[in-house]
Amino acid sequence: MAFGFPAYHTEEIDDLGHGAELRDSVIQAIQSLGWSIRDKSKRKVTAATSVNFWSWGERVIVEFFPDGGMSVTSSCALPTQCIDWGKNRANVRKLLDEVNNLAETGPTEGRDSA
Repeated sequence: MAFGFPAYHTEEIDDLGHGAELRDSVIQAIQSLGWSIRDKSKRKVTAATSVNFWSWGERVIVEFFPDGGMSVTSSCALPTQCIDWGKNRANVRKLLDEVNNLAETGPTEGRDSA
């Protein structure tokens, strides 16, 4: 459980892959989790989770490092929310688990069948 304004959780992961392949896996993982992609660039992807009974939603930012690593930060959408009850950590773990699952099985979306 994090405490801050707004509450957040960040994890950095080293050496996951390089460039477009890692970025594509992150985008596919976000879509697979049912989150909305709000913005994407070469170095950063921003997504949003939906509002539910437990939360007003969270903003998830993934920043890619030149060496193949990345930083994942989940923060509460409501700027005055100072307690997240573990939701931001869970979001970061869900995304990283999904990216790892895609790395094991290989991405399927975005491939041309021609």
